[in-house]
Amino acid sequence: MSKTPAVSKSKRDRPRSGDKLKGRSKNQAGTPEKAGTPSQDGADENQSPTRNVIWNEEIEKLQIKEDVLKTLHEAAPPTAPKTPKSTRLTVRKMKPASEWDKPKPKVVTVARPAPVDAPVKEPDYSGFAGPRYNDEGAPIPHSLLGSYDEFRKEAIKRGDLLDLPVPSEADLEPDRPTLKYEKKKRDRGDRQRNNENNALINWQMKMMERKRQQGYISKLLQKNPEDLAMNAADNYRKIEEERYIIDRAIPAKDYGKGYRVGSEFWKQQEKFGDDETGIHMTLTKSEQGYPRPIEHIGVPKSVRNEKGWYWPPHHTTPVHYPWHKNPYLEERKEQLKDVITELDPHRPDFDQLEVIGTANPVNRERVQSNLGMLEEEERFTEGGMEYLDQEPTQEVDEKDEGKEESIFGPSISFAGQPARWTGDSYSYADQIGIEARVTFESLSGDRVTSYLYIINDGTTSVYYDWKKLPKENPFDLVHARVQRFYFNNSSGVILPGETMKFPFVFKSPNARVFTEQWKFETRPSLCGGAALIVTLRGIALQEDKFQREREELERDLQQKQSEQVIRQIMYDIISGIKTPDRPSSPIDAYITDEEIFSRNNPKLHYNHALVTELKQLYLEIAPEEEREGRVWDLSVEDLRDEIVAMDEDDERKENFLHQLNAVVTKMSFCPNKPVKKDLYKVGYELLLEAVDGIVRESYGIRQMMGLPEKENDDLPDDFNTLDRDEHNMDSENGGSIFRTTL
Repeated sequence: MSKTPAVSKSKRDRPRSGDKLKGRSKNQAGTPEKAGTPSQDGADENQSPTRNVIWNEEIEKLQIKEDVLKTLHEAAPPTAPKTPKSTRLTVRKMKPASEWDKPKPKVVTVARPAPVDAPVKEPDYSGFAGPRYNDEGAPIPHSLLGSYDEFRKEAIKRGDLLDLPVPSEADLEPDRPTLKYEKKKRDRGDRQRNNENNALINWQMKMMERKRQQGYISKLLQKNPEDLAMNAADNYRKIEEERYIIDRAIPAKDYGKGYRVGSEFWKQQEKFGDDETGIHMTLTKSEQGYPRPIEHIGVPKSVRNEKGWYWPPHHTTPVHYPWHKNPYLEERKEQLKDVITELDPHRPDFDQLEVIGTANPVNRERVQSNLGMLEEEERFTEGGMEYLDQEPTQEVDEKDEGKEESIFGPSISFAGQPARWTGDSYSYADQIGIEARVTFESLSGDRVTSYLYIINDGTTSVYYDWKKLPKENPFDLVHARVQRFYFNNSSGVILPGETMKFPFVFKSPNARVFTEQWKFETRPSLCGGAALIVTLRGIALQEDKFQREREELERDLQQKQSEQVIRQIMYDIISGIKTPDRPSSPIDAYITDEEIFSRNNPKLHYNHALVTELKQLYLEIAPEEEREGRVWDLSVEDLRDEIVAMDEDDERKENFLHQLNAVVTKMSFCPNKPVKKDLYKVGYELLLEAVDGIVRESYGIRQMMGLPEKENDDLPDDFNTLDRDEHNMDSENGGSIFRTTL
């Protein structure tokens, strides 16, 4: 146990060997693990053999690596996979049980096989066995062994020819190969067609597509279908017809328009060109006095429904002043009414003018039943019955009286719909069985009455009660409690065979649409406990008391609007009538040399004498024979280029450059202009006028008082000299001043 730490210490100090040396046994010959000399005496057998391992760089070089082995021995090529051997086996397939009872197919010899898609037809051996024909009258190819022409010739030869239909030439032509680009002859023969419904089917599909597009666009644009652009031209035909009738009627009343009406015989043909090479244009029928007849084209109600056209035919885009309600148009139509009636006395009713064809034979019983259903649909609307101040018709009474027997048990006819006993009173307790609607329409403040009929057609008395249903108020609005519907809501009983007439009265002080719902409760409960509802719907309209005043006001406003428009048009026309303005002078028509020089030479200052010198210099550059008509454009750059372009041997070139530089140098500086002392000059003039006035007054005083005149000899010499100098200076300035002394 004392040797264990020494072994672990030697392992940590020595270099580690590769992983390949770990698996070698200690007794392997020629390996580094075996010591070169036998172990010493007293060696312990339990001691680890790795204690005496010798390892260095030389021994590591002798190590055999896997990469070296690969270079010495090439790998064997892969062997090709062996092809598996196949063995044929015969498997017996059993017939399914569903085909055990089927008879075996019978082999029949056919002279000429028919196509796969040929219609199956039982052979008829009770007569002439000639060729068969299809629905279009062409012979069926597989019904003959040869061609139809050969069959016909053989029948004529034997004398067995019967009245056979003669097919067209295209059917008699044998099948032959055709070229790729050869035109095939079309069969233009008139053949009978049984199915001609494709046009109607296509129409229905297009109308369904139109309805979908109309609904989608209307929902997308939030507009009514009648206001869409796709339906804007529905009334165009009607407008054109009315315009044509008015245009035909105007010549009979007014002059100027249609002055040729009645004298078209004298109108000559129009000619283009001269008499020899020109052509004549033929007059139309209208120009010859034969106008086209008046035609009316409209759309019946059934076709409008197919197109999704549910609004009135005369609908137009809502505007404040529509053109068809123009007072002038109404006035003109009233003036031309007798002529229009004479030209177009017939006005067809397109809503009822329609022809509906069918390929099925007419069944009178079915037609009568359809007419009866239409009458019932007209009487019943929206699941209820409408009664407008009228007694039940005699047909209903006769129908009720003509019944042979009553319905056994509790039963009533509620607004024309049967309500029967179903065996219990709770099966449909939470549902609505029948809903009758009673409608009213009146002006605000007026009273109108409608009726509801309930007939007991059973064999049991029916007791009833009225219960008002509460109206929903999701926003908790406060409504005034004003009663607008009145009827007898007390309880009662309906005996078998009795007809109850319930009057309902509607009166509203204000205009609006009002509704109420009442529940008709019966004992015993009919319709399995389902509710029998009566909906009262009243429409109160506001009376237009100021219609006449409003129309007069609108006429006055239209008159003022027309006057204002006409006044504005006349003002625009008159303001445009005036003398045309004087044409402006052309550009650079009165431009001076100074402006041209400043434009071409912005950095130089103009001097007339220097510019004249440069003009002379420009003329001296050219030879004498070319100087005439030569004009300088007042551009110093162009003049310098002319001088530089001169020949180098020319002695004048240097002199010209010196002259140009001297002139340009003078023009580069701003000329000195004397500053004008305007204020000084004005003050000086005023002072002179004051002094002259004083001298003038002094002379006047001397003459008045008889004083002698003052001599100038007493003045000093300096004063006279100064006065003389000032006089000379004033003379140089171009002015003369008269000076005197007191």
